[in-house]
Amino acid sequence: MICVPGDDVAPLQDGLMRGHGTYAHSNQLVSCGAGRIERVNKLASVRPVRGRYTGSVGDLVVGEIVEVAHRSWKVDVGSTRKATLAITSVTLPDDAQRVRTHEDTLAMRELFKEGDVVVCEVQAVNADGQLHLHMKSNRYGLLENGCVVRVNQHLVRRLKHHFVELPDINVELCVGHNGRVWVQRAIPSQWIEAEAQDGGGGAGEADALLSAEAWRRVRKRHSALPLEDNEREACCRARNAVAVLGSGGCVVDGDSILKIYRASLGDAPSKMLTRAVAQKLVADFLGERAPEPMDE
Repeated sequence: MICVPGDDVAPLQDGLMRGHGTYAHSNQLVSCGAGRIERVNKLASVRPVRGRYTGSVGDLVVGEIVEVAHRSWKVDVGSTRKATLAITSVTLPDDAQRVRTHEDTLAMRELFKEGDVVVCEVQAVNADGQLHLHMKSNRYGLLENGCVVRVNQHLVRRLKHHFVELPDINVELCVGHNGRVWVQRAIPSQWIEAEAQDGGGGAGEADALLSAEAWRRVRKRHSALPLEDNEREACCRARNAVAVLGSGGCVVDGDSILKIYRASLGDAPSKMLTRAVAQKLVADFLGERAPEPMDE
């Protein structure tokens, strides 16, 4: 439900707690900004329509390395402050499990350098808004041979899997909670299964059993393989589908991206971002999602 400043959010009763974007007045919770009303158990809050990314623990984010500091990297994730990725929060080469040494600090640029795009998870949020990231999952790390498209963070909802592969299209997405979506050619499943078998895993369990070092090898192999013309066109179309959804204020997830992708097959990817084509795609998409009128 959308509200504007001064709208009643909910009555103050039955232990209802006041969340962000609200204040109490005459036994009512009142909105102090424009946004979407959210209820989690007895906590009522207003999530603003626009604003900088604030972050929550467990969020998956796509960011860019902007600085290599002392024993940490500074990552731009769209927040008010640069997020911190400590060297102790990343997996060392060869999956070494040991205390980080001075030599590891000197070799930080061999892992990530300025301009690299990475996928991480929010580990902690300080009271001043400072985000601390980690790469404890083997799937997290450096992203290459793809592109980033930015949308309003509030269009990205929590998904069961934020690594999304579009079926029959050979395109893979990483949808970040901070409104940044990574688009790349899908990594062949044969590569993952081969790495899993070399490491003792089996087919079907490859995604879960690959180590961080095995994922680095797979990503490096993927980045070294040039894109074919049809693969480049598919990635461009998927990227523009995300941009169309963002410009139309539609929810960005795997299903919506796939629908816009298929609806745009009659146009060249370069035409998708023109006003007429983009409006038509959004209108058709919203028309499919609109509820059917009730019989009188």
